[in-house]
Amino acid sequence: MAESIRVIVADDNDITRQMIVDCLSDDEQIKVVGQAADGKEAIALIKLYEPDVVLLDLVMPIADGIGVMETVSEEMEGLKRPQYIIVSAAGSEEMVNHALKTGAAYFIMKPFDGEALIKRVKRMCNDPITIAQEQLNATPDVDQMVVSLLRDIGVSVRMIGYKYLKSAIILAISDSDSLTSVTKYIYPVIASKHGSSPNNVERNIRYAIESAWNKRKNDKYVAAQNELFGSKDKKPTNSEFINFCAEKILYRNK
Repeated sequence: MAESIRVIVADDNDITRQMIVDCLSDDEQIKVVGQAADGKEAIALIKLYEPDVVLLDLVMPIADGIGVMETVSEEMEGLKRPQYIIVSAAGSEEMVNHALKTGAAYFIMKPFDGEALIKRVKRMCNDPITIAQEQLNATPDVDQMVVSLLRDIGVSVRMIGYKYLKSAIILAISDSDSLTSVTKYIYPVIASKHGSSPNNVERNIRYAIESAWNKRKNDKYVAAQNELFGSKDKKPTNSEFINFCAEKILYRNK
């Protein structure tokens, strides 16, 4: 069996923390090496065990989740740093963005789904884009179909956002749940793969879409764009763009 994924669970609510531990313990690939009821204890356990993943509540005594990530980043230079999944009931847009900027890889709202939680923990320790491509082995032409679609609608291969869009569409094709969390999942995953930041991924995808949309006066691209997005003049958002492209590929593959 492959080496276990070492996890620390940090939550000040004893019942919630035990629920998370019990959920993870059902999977033989995951090993919970420590539990923390406050931020200070979480920091100590992270330093002691150097886990692969930390499930972290944002609101905790002594040090909150943001403080835990900041302290670990400052005090563990040169050592293995964990990947953080925030599991919290506090989910304002501002708080989510702050957590992602501080170092969180994913954000799950309470109450959580056990199977989804296990799946995210496992994905933190693998390359989700490679996994997605492996899941699409039954249709090996999917990668080329994404390339062709982006070319037809005018996304230039020379733009940085091109490779980000390609990865995002492949993720969306393999996991439709990812479309509900583009900011919380897709951007961080792509950023990690390409050595970038979620904000940079979002920005470059937006630039690539804007560049393609500015080509609507060119008959070479407008027909393909209208077929995909309709004849409306309003530029699609990043999420809409990724969603429409993924659905188009899935429809072609049926």
